[in-house]
Amino acid sequence: MPATFTFPNRIQFGAGARTLLAEELARLGVRRPLIVTDSGLRASGLVDVVLAGAGLAEPVLYDAVQANPTEADVLAGVDRYRAQGCDGLIGLGGGSPIDAAKAIRLMATHPGRLADYDLTTGGLERITPDLPPMVAIPTTAGTGSEAGRGTLIQLPQTGRKTIALSPHLLPSVALCDPELTRDLPPVLTAGTGMDAFTHCIESYLSTTYHPICDGIALEGIRHVSRGLEAAVRDGSDPAARESLMLGALLGGISFHKGLGVIHALSHALGSQGRVHHGTLNAILLPHALRFNREAANSRLSDLAARLGLGRSGDGPDHLITLTELVLIRLPLPRRLRDLEDLRHDHIAEYARLAMLDHCHKTNPRPCTQAELEDVLDRAW
Repeated sequence: MPATFTFPNRIQFGAGARTLLAEELARLGVRRPLIVTDSGLRASGLVDVVLAGAGLAEPVLYDAVQANPTEADVLAGVDRYRAQGCDGLIGLGGGSPIDAAKAIRLMATHPGRLADYDLTTGGLERITPDLPPMVAIPTTAGTGSEAGRGTLIQLPQTGRKTIALSPHLLPSVALCDPELTRDLPPVLTAGTGMDAFTHCIESYLSTTYHPICDGIALEGIRHVSRGLEAAVRDGSDPAARESLMLGALLGGISFHKGLGVIHALSHALGSQGRVHHGTLNAILLPHALRFNREAANSRLSDLAARLGLGRSGDGPDHLITLTELVLIRLPLPRRLRDLEDLRHDHIAEYARLAMLDHCHKTNPRPCTQAELEDVLDRAW
């Protein structure tokens, strides 16, 4: 039986949580939701599995969301939402459909363009509670978007992935059912799992004072560490899938505290090519930890001790080595040069875009564009 949490939003967690969709829609008063997903998920039959028993006579589907959603994806979704007389949304899939659903939800009731709600230009203050209800149903264990306050969309006005962020953007309810991740291929299990792991580590190292999120990040690391490699080896292992999804959820909650240079860089790289976000985080993780080694020595030592790597001054180095060993065992590329659509001669541009991203502002070590270029070059 799924467990119900009420922090930071309403969350139904556990095997079978998807079967509560009809009950939650009724509780929210939603009769005609727009179901935001992607074509691959629809083709897999997973959309039908989730909607079975939801009580929707004629489901309104919008399945044109790209892997890195764009403003065009959002605006097309808003048009469908209005044309079909929808009164709520269901974000179904990985981080991209859930983020797109949040952005559609925002633009369905707010004037102007998405760029008007860019966090870096004061957009947070422009987002009001006037939003339709939304249910988030993750089918990966990584992004934590089901418990996040932000939506990350590629905008032509900024030329980069741009975040709109507000407590009002939290989904009304999240249905976290680890059974929906059972058939996720090993490479996607690994990439999304490393995304969750990075969320937990970066938020724990973040300079923001938030002891509640610190504790959640540590618990997230414990669950991801327990479930990641086991789920990659055997996707049908229910305990591994549950542990990994719980770690991803906790990671999504913990980064309310803020992130760091890994996400600033991965957002920049992801805006320039068709590259999986979690894979980028995995590649960048050990290099960013080295960059932050001295500035975050105390916290890195604490993490190392909690992972059983000792409390000596070598603990942070052992932690960095551990992340590299984990990457060797996962079916993921280990260097940026192994990824399509990225170019070494564009490193300066990637670093410039990263400096425009809000995430580096809570990194434990202040950074310059030149320093980020060096991190990228080392990761190349």
